[in-house]
Amino acid sequence: MDFGNWKVTDSNIEWKGGGINKFSVPLNELNATRQDATDNTVFYDWILRATTEDWLTQNDLFDLNYAFVYGIAKAGLDFSFEVFDATLEEQFDQFDMEDNEDFEL
Repeated sequence: MDFGNWKVTDSNIEWKGGGINKFSVPLNELNATRQDATDNTVFYDWILRATTEDWLTQNDLFDLNYAFVYGIAKAGLDFSFEVFDATLEEQFDQFDMEDNEDFEL
């Protein structure tokens, strides 16, 4: 299944947008989490890893979010709406920070 430039296979989600950049997430690791050191909020790690890739556009990342949810269901992994909501909130905060940095230049 394709979501924009992302392809969900039986084993991973991979970037198929061309160019020299590569990004791949093993399906069996999709629900890996990380905890924020300041307030202990839990996030889905792979979404935030992708968000820090400056070559991915916001639209690419939105497509990855859809691929992520599809991939979790495809792999039969546990999914937390609370963790996903917190992750998207953090992702959007990072978008806002980037937009503000661009504006200040």
